[in-house]
Amino acid sequence: MKGIQEIKIGIIGGGQLGKMILIEANRMNLKTLVLDSNKNSPCKNLCNNFYIGKLDNYNDILEFGQRCDIITFEIEHINIDALFKLENMGKKVYPKPHTLSIVQDKSKQKKFYNENNLPTSKYRYYKNLNNLFLNIKNGEIQFPCVWKKTKFGYDGFGVKVLKSEKDTLDLPDCEMIIEEFVQFKKELAVIVARNLNGEIKTYETVEMEFNSFSNQVEYVISPSKISEALNKKAINIAIEATKKLDVIGLLAVEMFLTDEDNIVINEVAPRPHNSGHFTIEACPTSQFEQHLRSILNLALGNTNHDGCAIMLNLVGGEGFEGNVRYENLNEIFSEENTHLHIYGKEKTRPNRKMGHITIICDKFDKAYKKAKSIKEKIKVKAI
Repeated sequence: MKGIQEIKIGIIGGGQLGKMILIEANRMNLKTLVLDSNKNSPCKNLCNNFYIGKLDNYNDILEFGQRCDIITFEIEHINIDALFKLENMGKKVYPKPHTLSIVQDKSKQKKFYNENNLPTSKYRYYKNLNNLFLNIKNGEIQFPCVWKKTKFGYDGFGVKVLKSEKDTLDLPDCEMIIEEFVQFKKELAVIVARNLNGEIKTYETVEMEFNSFSNQVEYVISPSKISEALNKKAINIAIEATKKLDVIGLLAVEMFLTDEDNIVINEVAPRPHNSGHFTIEACPTSQFEQHLRSILNLALGNTNHDGCAIMLNLVGGEGFEGNVRYENLNEIFSEENTHLHIYGKEKTRPNRKMGHITIICDKFDKAYKKAKSIKEKIKVKAI
């Protein structure tokens, strides 16, 4: 049996999540390989071996995977057939291809929740726009509702709230689902880690504040400002989803807290997640280290979290596209317990995630005020 420093860990995708996994892997002197389509990926200089290839290309994934002992990924939009082939060849792929095949398709996700008695909103699947328009004409669609592409949605792309029939006019003709609009008080998330032995650890339930224009997470607040009973309920739902999906690695479970204090699953992601970045500074074991522990079948680490943490995303400013330039970053370093992470992406575009800042504080109000102030100061522009 190989020791952990002899195991070749392959990461499909070379963005910021891969970079933060590599930082933890390098601390443990693990052997890492990365596949990405961008020759200037943030991961390029942090791994032992870097390979260029398309993440949706069967042969590129297959060739890369054969070089590795364990294969993981930092993004869902990859060639699933190649992962199944690698698994059949005896390669360890975590999370498992079967898990990813469900998560990749939002229609399959919703069906899975219903079949496994996991709480979620009502939905309908549509193969194309004509089918949707027919249902609207027959009065079978109630507005407002939520339109989602079944595949390839990410960071707010592929999701739209439809307030009236007029909002359907610019929708792309693709496979889609229409979800019942949930009246909610808060958007919550729980990250669950599970290893091959079945050991499970969870992080605190967090709440997320979204930008109403881009539909992206703007702030992550930990711990969430909910009752202990609701906190336990959210964690139990996330654990149940993790078990039913047979996740090895991490599962981020995004949920709505409804006006009636019910909790329903919105979506899941089988990888490190934006809602868990605060764990780097706030917890003894970050989500990225925990992911590595999980896929290597090591004992899972301590997830305790004292005090308050607020994470704010740094995204590309509206109207700016090209080589990135940051304004007023120096001001962060005069703030105590404020931690800057720049992802190393060369190019910016509107709403592209370019970095994040985590603030650690004893009191929420103080940290939240500081986060709002920093958000106003730091600007992501183009040269």
